[in-house]
Amino acid sequence: MKDFIAHIGGVFIYSENAKTLAEWYTNCFGIAFEYTEDYQAYFASYPYPDTNDKKKFYTAFSILQSNRRPKLDFNAFCLNLRVNNIEELVQHLRLKDVTVKDIEEYSEGKFTHIIDIENNLIELWEDTTSL
Repeated sequence: MKDFIAHIGGVFIYSENAKTLAEWYTNCFGIAFEYTEDYQAYFASYPYPDTNDKKKFYTAFSILQSNRRPKLDFNAFCLNLRVNNIEELVQHLRLKDVTVKDIEEYSEGKFTHIIDIENNLIELWEDTTSL
């Protein structure tokens, strides 16, 4: 089977009060968050070198305002997987009868969302900034 997953891109928690939740994580765990107005998000980045490409990547831990949450009928946090060739992966998933949202493209890369068999949200992200 083709190796679609490159890395864990991050974990995203959607919150009704992202600032308060970020402060709680800082107070309890000492996580130093940065804030981005564009995404109304508090994030911490954990860099690591890619063993094959010798590039530096990062895993993100983000707390976002709930209005940034993908349109779902439940409260969720999101596993973000950094993937290789998102278009091919979407085709592969659809052949397995997985419902996949349309791919959206932003300055950070290409994104889509799926729900696993236990209703957990998974965001698939192809980082196009390092190409």
